[in-house]
Amino acid sequence: MIQVIYGAKGSGKTKLIVADANEFAKVAKGVVVYIDRTNHRLHDLYRDVRLVDASHYGLTSQHDILSFIKGMLAANFDIEKVYIDGITRLLDCNISELRELYEGLEAISQEHGVNFVITASGSREELPDFIVKHIQ
Repeated sequence: MIQVIYGAKGSGKTKLIVADANEFAKVAKGVVVYIDRTNHRLHDLYRDVRLVDASHYGLTSQHDILSFIKGMLAANFDIEKVYIDGITRLLDCNISELRELYEGLEAISQEHGVNFVITASGSREELPDFIVKHIQ
């Protein structure tokens, strides 16, 4: 399952995703991963949430991110939920260009039973259909 937290830039999406990760970590039976483009959230996240600073891994494409996540899952079968914040800033792209990423995450979620929570900037009308279907 993929859940999208969307809103305009500066609307508090990161605060929401951090709070959700922290709350989920309290009840999680498996590992909770938070992927961000920096380590600025290190002190905001509970120590039970594994912060991954993606800038250290040379992730420059959607394929890179999908491969990176698959590698994490291959090394740790206990990953239960993955939070991804600021994916467009990490890849320096427009949200409408992320179809490959979302389709890949859907496949990973179905195959491995991992849930994803992703932030997306913009109004609901601006979001492509492949993202809108994940808004709850």
